[in-house]
Amino acid sequence: MAGTLVQALSYTSLAVVAAMIGGVVAVYRAPGPQMESNVQHFAAGVVTAAVAAELLPNIHDRAPVVVVVGFAVGVAAMLGVHRLSRRLEKRNVGGSLAGAAGLLITVGIDMLIDGVLIGVTFLAEPSTGVIIAVALAIEVLFLGVAGVVALPDGMSAPRKLAVPAAFGLLLTTGVTVGILALDGVTGPPIAVILAFGAAALLYLVTEELLVKAQKVPETPVSTTLFFVGFLSIFLLDMLH
Repeated sequence: MAGTLVQALSYTSLAVVAAMIGGVVAVYRAPGPQMESNVQHFAAGVVTAAVAAELLPNIHDRAPVVVVVGFAVGVAAMLGVHRLSRRLEKRNVGGSLAGAAGLLITVGIDMLIDGVLIGVTFLAEPSTGVIIAVALAIEVLFLGVAGVVALPDGMSAPRKLAVPAAFGLLLTTGVTVGILALDGVTGPPIAVILAFGAAALLYLVTEELLVKAQKVPETPVSTTLFFVGFLSIFLLDMLH
């Protein structure tokens, strides 16, 4: 178990570094709307490929009922997080951070879920864990940017950078908890978690990344970047 935990955390460190890079970029040179859309398209392609190439094949031969339960719980959880985010924004929770509170809590929960998913995939199949960790590192790069951009302009740089640092901490916490709690567990519980993770990541692509990307006009470059992201992970899976 110790070896698996070290391996999982070493690859998860890619996402932690990516979150901090995204935060630094957002603090000192925030990307424009079109650049954000391009990054979101690329990240959407990467995450879609990770689900298609890694998670879905690992649950394809499982009992259909188990897979349906995992997907249903995953969708319900993400819808619940989305609703919580909207309620926090409407109630002005967080004082000066009210505008960002919903996003930050949503991303924080997503980081924990992603961390557990990375841990479980390393337990089930380390090669799958590597692909998922790399794909999520690209996702977290964007989330680091989004989290900092949402903060008030007058906030100091160190306080802003504490946000992507917290994202990284939550991600590593999820990985650690997932491995320690589920080491030795096999069968339906793992299948449920993998199905849950697949649903959560597909929700992220369809209801978060691509929805936000459509706030600016679609361009051939942004569309192409989706397929570049998809192909990059698919080729990585083939060569790994």
